[in-house]
Amino acid sequence: MATSPTFHVRGISESLGDGQFMIDAYDASLPQLASIGSGNQWGSTPFAGRSDTEEKIKVFMQAEQYQLTGEGPPVLIFIIEAEIPSAAVSELPSSVQVRQDADGRDLLPVGTMMLSKGLYPHYIEAFFNQEPVKKELDGTRDYIYLEGLITDFRTGIWRKGSGAALIDYARQFCREKGQKILYADAFSGNDRKLVQ
Repeated sequence: MATSPTFHVRGISESLGDGQFMIDAYDASLPQLASIGSGNQWGSTPFAGRSDTEEKIKVFMQAEQYQLTGEGPPVLIFIIEAEIPSAAVSELPSSVQVRQDADGRDLLPVGTMMLSKGLYPHYIEAFFNQEPVKKELDGTRDYIYLEGLITDFRTGIWRKGSGAALIDYARQFCREKGQKILYADAFSGNDRKLVQ
């Protein structure tokens, strides 16, 4: 069985169940994060049961609207899918969904990424008066911010390499949009392992 699938990146589509996929993928990461000492990154409460879940779903819907119409906050959400052999579909947990595209390929969502154009995440505001954040963000709008990236632990080997593929896609997206700066941030706990 191949362990390096072909990846396809597309925009968010609620008709494909992407909102639920994103919440489920985040929830699937919580035990993994706890097991490696990064449980404080997103906490232990599943996203599906949090008080801000409705707000997150609103962001998903706004991102789809922006993608389709160019109206609203300039936030884009992308889904990365692994092209998998038909024989592998029955080996997947029942909690994941595989779709078949117009060419008959079996595509498994394995990760997601959120990019914003000229906006920074709300949690950065607390650091805005500190260097180097203030120096970097003060007055500029010519950047793309990689606000979130997650791969789905439920998808096993099929997710391998999808995080790197999403970052490559973000870089290419910046080039296509004429943006020279791609910002991202990372959880600084757990001895800064994710930052490294």
